[in-house]
Amino acid sequence: MSKKYTKFLPSSENFSLEQFPYYWISQVYSQQVNQVDHALKKYGLDNSRRRLLMALKSKPDASVSDLSDMVVSKMSTTTKIVYRLKDEGLVQTYSCEDDARITRVVLTDKGNEMTNKINDLTAVVLEQSFDGLTPLQIEKMIETLRHIFKNLSR
Repeated sequence: MSKKYTKFLPSSENFSLEQFPYYWISQVYSQQVNQVDHALKKYGLDNSRRRLLMALKSKPDASVSDLSDMVVSKMSTTTKIVYRLKDEGLVQTYSCEDDARITRVVLTDKGNEMTNKINDLTAVVLEQSFDGLTPLQIEKMIETLRHIFKNLSR
Protein backbone atom coordinates (compact mmCIF):
# COMPACT_ATOMS: atom_id res chain seq x y z
CA MET A 1 0.00 0.00 0.00
CA SER A 2 1.12 3.50 -0.76
CA LYS A 3 2.37 5.48 2.24
CA LYS A 4 0.07 8.37 1.39
CA TYR A 5 -2.86 6.36 2.82
CA THR A 6 -1.26 4.94 5.98
CA LYS A 7 -2.67 7.60 8.31
CA PHE A 8 -6.17 6.33 7.45
CA LEU A 9 -5.42 2.72 8.42
CA PRO A 10 -6.20 1.21 11.82
CA SER A 11 -2.66 -0.24 11.86
CA SER A 12 -1.16 3.26 11.74
CA GLU A 13 0.86 4.30 14.78
CA ASN A 14 -1.23 7.43 15.38
CA PHE A 15 -4.53 5.99 14.19
CA SER A 16 -7.69 7.80 15.14
CA LEU A 17 -11.09 6.35 14.34
CA GLU A 18 -12.08 9.89 13.35
CA GLN A 19 -9.62 9.60 10.42
CA PHE A 20 -11.02 6.28 9.12
CA PRO A 21 -13.21 7.13 6.10
CA TYR A 22 -15.39 4.02 6.37
CA TYR A 23 -16.19 4.89 9.96
CA TRP A 24 -17.85 8.07 8.72
CA ILE A 25 -19.58 6.34 5.81
CA SER A 26 -21.15 3.83 8.21
CA GLN A 27 -22.00 6.50 10.78
CA VAL A 28 -23.73 8.73 8.23
CA TYR A 29 -25.63 5.80 6.74
CA SER A 30 -26.71 4.59 10.19
CA GLN A 31 -27.95 8.05 11.18
CA GLN A 32 -29.85 8.42 7.93
CA VAL A 33 -31.49 5.00 8.37
CA ASN A 34 -32.44 5.85 11.98
CA GLN A 35 -33.98 9.16 10.93
CA VAL A 36 -35.93 7.64 8.05
CA ASP A 37 -36.99 4.58 10.10
CA HIS A 38 -38.31 6.83 12.83
CA ALA A 39 -40.36 8.81 10.31
CA LEU A 40 -41.59 5.66 8.53
CA LYS A 41 -43.03 4.10 11.69
CA LYS A 42 -46.23 6.09 11.27
CA TYR A 43 -46.75 4.24 7.96
CA GLY A 44 -45.83 0.84 9.40
CA LEU A 45 -42.73 0.58 7.23
CA ASP A 46 -39.06 -0.03 7.89
CA ASN A 47 -35.90 0.78 5.96
CA SER A 48 -35.75 -2.58 4.17
CA ARG A 49 -39.21 -2.19 2.70
CA ARG A 50 -38.56 1.49 1.92
CA ARG A 51 -35.41 0.65 -0.02
CA LEU A 52 -37.19 -2.00 -2.03
CA LEU A 53 -40.18 0.24 -2.81
CA MET A 54 -37.88 3.05 -3.93
CA ALA A 55 -35.82 0.67 -6.08
CA LEU A 56 -39.02 -0.54 -7.68
CA LYS A 57 -40.15 3.05 -8.26
CA SER A 58 -36.92 3.74 -10.16
CA LYS A 59 -37.10 0.46 -12.12
CA PRO A 60 -40.72 -0.58 -12.67
CA ASP A 61 -41.38 -4.26 -13.35
CA ALA A 62 -37.96 -5.23 -12.01
CA SER A 63 -37.22 -8.86 -11.35
CA VAL A 64 -36.62 -9.99 -7.78
CA SER A 65 -33.00 -10.57 -8.80
CA ASP A 66 -32.69 -6.98 -10.10
CA LEU A 67 -34.18 -5.66 -6.88
CA SER A 68 -31.78 -7.78 -4.84
CA ASP A 69 -28.83 -6.23 -6.69
CA MET A 70 -30.25 -2.71 -6.37
CA VAL A 71 -30.80 -2.88 -2.61
CA VAL A 72 -27.64 -4.94 -1.98
CA SER A 73 -29.46 -7.79 -0.31
CA LYS A 74 -29.44 -11.56 -0.55
CA MET A 75 -31.99 -12.98 -2.95
CA SER A 76 -33.76 -14.87 -0.14
CA THR A 77 -34.06 -11.69 1.95
CA THR A 78 -35.34 -9.69 -1.01
CA THR A 79 -37.89 -12.38 -1.79
CA LYS A 80 -39.18 -12.29 1.80
CA ILE A 81 -39.51 -8.50 1.67
CA VAL A 82 -41.31 -8.66 -1.69
CA TYR A 83 -43.86 -11.11 -0.33
CA ARG A 84 -44.33 -9.03 2.83
CA LEU A 85 -44.99 -5.98 0.62
CA LYS A 86 -47.35 -8.10 -1.48
CA ASP A 87 -49.28 -9.14 1.66
CA GLU A 88 -49.53 -5.43 2.56
CA GLY A 89 -50.96 -4.63 -0.88
CA LEU A 90 -48.02 -2.44 -1.92
CA VAL A 91 -46.73 -4.63 -4.77
CA GLN A 92 -47.90 -7.39 -7.09
CA THR A 93 -45.80 -10.12 -8.66
CA TYR A 94 -46.07 -11.98 -11.94
CA SER A 95 -44.04 -14.48 -13.94
CA CYS A 96 -42.03 -13.13 -16.83
CA GLU A 97 -43.54 -14.05 -20.21
CA ASP A 98 -40.13 -14.88 -21.72
CA ASP A 99 -38.87 -16.93 -18.76
CA ALA A 100 -41.33 -18.22 -16.18
CA ARG A 101 -38.47 -18.71 -13.69
CA ILE A 102 -38.20 -14.92 -13.39
CA THR A 103 -40.59 -13.18 -11.01
CA ARG A 104 -41.28 -9.55 -11.79
CA VAL A 105 -42.56 -7.04 -9.27
CA VAL A 106 -44.78 -4.03 -9.85
CA LEU A 107 -46.02 -1.31 -7.53
CA THR A 108 -49.76 -1.20 -6.87
CA ASP A 109 -51.64 2.09 -6.64
CA LYS A 110 -51.26 1.82 -2.87
CA GLY A 111 -47.51 1.20 -3.37
CA ASN A 112 -47.21 4.29 -5.57
CA GLU A 113 -48.98 6.37 -2.91
CA MET A 114 -46.58 5.00 -0.31
CA THR A 115 -43.52 5.91 -2.40
CA ASN A 116 -44.85 9.48 -2.63
CA LYS A 117 -45.11 9.59 1.17
CA ILE A 118 -41.63 8.09 1.48
CA ASN A 119 -40.26 10.73 -0.91
CA ASP A 120 -41.78 13.48 1.25
CA LEU A 121 -40.20 12.04 4.40
CA THR A 122 -36.88 11.45 2.67
CA ALA A 123 -36.82 15.04 1.43
CA VAL A 124 -37.07 16.29 5.02
CA VAL A 125 -34.18 14.04 6.15
CA LEU A 126 -32.13 14.94 3.09
CA GLU A 127 -32.60 18.65 3.66
CA GLN A 128 -31.64 18.27 7.32
CA SER A 129 -28.58 16.18 6.53
CA PHE A 130 -27.25 18.55 3.87
CA ASP A 131 -27.88 21.77 5.78
CA GLY A 132 -24.87 24.06 5.34
CA LEU A 133 -23.62 22.32 2.19
CA THR A 134 -23.83 23.72 -1.30
CA PRO A 135 -25.24 21.68 -4.19
CA LEU A 136 -21.71 21.65 -5.64
CA GLN A 137 -20.33 20.10 -2.43
CA ILE A 138 -23.02 17.43 -2.54
CA GLU A 139 -22.30 16.68 -6.21
CA LYS A 140 -18.57 16.40 -5.42
CA MET A 141 -19.31 14.03 -2.54
CA ILE A 142 -21.45 11.85 -4.83
CA GLU A 143 -18.70 11.88 -7.44
CA THR A 144 -16.13 10.84 -4.82
CA LEU A 145 -18.33 8.04 -3.45
CA ARG A 146 -19.02 6.81 -6.99
CA HIS A 147 -15.25 6.74 -7.65
CA ILE A 148 -14.60 4.75 -4.45
CA PHE A 149 -17.40 2.35 -5.38
CA LYS A 150 -15.89 1.82 -8.82
CA ASN A 151 -12.47 1.16 -7.26
CA LEU A 152 -13.96 -1.42 -4.90
CA SER A 153 -15.91 -3.08 -7.73
CA ARG A 154 -12.79 -4.05 -9.67
